[in-house]
Amino acid sequence: MSTYYEILGVKQGAAQAEIKKAYFSLVRQHSPEKDPEKFREIREAYEHLKDAPEDQGPVFALPKDPGAAKFLEQIQIYQRAGDDERFRDACEEAYRIFPEEIQFLYLMTYARRRAGNTGKAVKSGEELVAKEPDNKWFWQELAFSYQERGYTRKAFGAFDRAYELGCRDNDFVLEFSLSCSSYEQYDRGIHVLTEFIGSGKRWKREEIPQVLEGFSGLMAMIMFTDGDLSAVLKLFKAFLEQYSIYVEENMDILSQIVTVMILHPALNDRQNHPMIQEIIELFSAASHSEFGKNLAEELEGRRRDNLFREDSRLSEIMRICSDIYFMVDDMPSDIRTFEELDMKLCMIEERQDILPQLDIVEAEYPEYFKRLEDFARRLREGKNLEYLKDSLLKQYCRLEPYIGGGMYFERYPQERTRIEGTVVYEDDTPYVRKEKKIGRNAPCPCGSGKKYKHCCMKKKEGN
Repeated sequence: MSTYYEILGVKQGAAQAEIKKAYFSLVRQHSPEKDPEKFREIREAYEHLKDAPEDQGPVFALPKDPGAAKFLEQIQIYQRAGDDERFRDACEEAYRIFPEEIQFLYLMTYARRRAGNTGKAVKSGEELVAKEPDNKWFWQELAFSYQERGYTRKAFGAFDRAYELGCRDNDFVLEFSLSCSSYEQYDRGIHVLTEFIGSGKRWKREEIPQVLEGFSGLMAMIMFTDGDLSAVLKLFKAFLEQYSIYVEENMDILSQIVTVMILHPALNDRQNHPMIQEIIELFSAASHSEFGKNLAEELEGRRRDNLFREDSRLSEIMRICSDIYFMVDDMPSDIRTFEELDMKLCMIEERQDILPQLDIVEAEYPEYFKRLEDFARRLREGKNLEYLKDSLLKQYCRLEPYIGGGMYFERYPQERTRIEGTVVYEDDTPYVRKEKKIGRNAPCPCGSGKKYKHCCMKKKEGN
């Protein structure tokens, strides 16, 4: 039995303009006066297809055989009722009796897949595409069957063929993108999803979750390939501007997108930060729940943190401030204390390099400087730094033996020697203290008669 598309001589899922053109061409050839039967057939096909959505699936003509028509009626009852087993059994029986009705073969493939008989669904799906190798809907059904069966490579091939034949249904596109990801065909998946979300289509409310799933998948695949996220960020910003009223009701999917953005290396690219900041502001403005506001704050915090840590003007010691002050809030207090001590001791040793960096942090990263403000003031003043260093070292040495992993003794092994009075080996050459340690209250070795802390120690700290 021919489908309505075949009667008009067009492909399954043809555009309305193509259907209309084919219809007018055929009625000129088969007028109701000269060929009434053919005209009636053409007219019937056109009436069924003229208002049909382009992506609703294959449309078949009603069987002319009364027995086949009765089977079809019963099949549709089982399908609407969600009785998958009876739906499958009826389709198999109908196709056994009426093998010429290809719609029974199509319905049987779909029914087998719904009933979980993926092996049989694959078999009948392959029979479908063998009968009509250019039918996009048949390839789509075969692709779904392959995917559910776990045939990753075959699924990708079938999806790709259906896509090339014109399948653009939302569910199909998303499933195709998943197949691309499973088969590690990321470039193809990126192309498919970019075309999907960048189509310029006016999305209906019920389609918004699917579009957001597309954004989530696209960002994830770009992340896997270390690709440029800037074009997608631009599209996402435009989407949020246009559909902001739907943000709150799709917060679960949006949270996935925000998570991908947080993890994406694009947050390390300073050029993307203005766009990301605008997205955060749009997202925050459209969020009315505490969850949405907190999510926006988390993304903004991560954006600022990455910007700080990737600032090439800042030294390693300065950049790890973000980790210490903002990333380890949930760490045990002793570990947190050790990390802070480690950082401060290194900053004292590298004071001359740190001082101009403090100006940068104060001007451009005030939220970080606020946490450093008291210590920064002492560094800038340069007073009693030796005393401060010794005080910090006492605490550091109490914690270092059982916490370990600090940078200070690694960068300045001579300080461990000074504190412990031991020998530290560097390049197989023993390091030995060159001068005797001078106590703060001891007479100054310069001979002034003053205590060391009131004489040369002060001069040393001022350097």
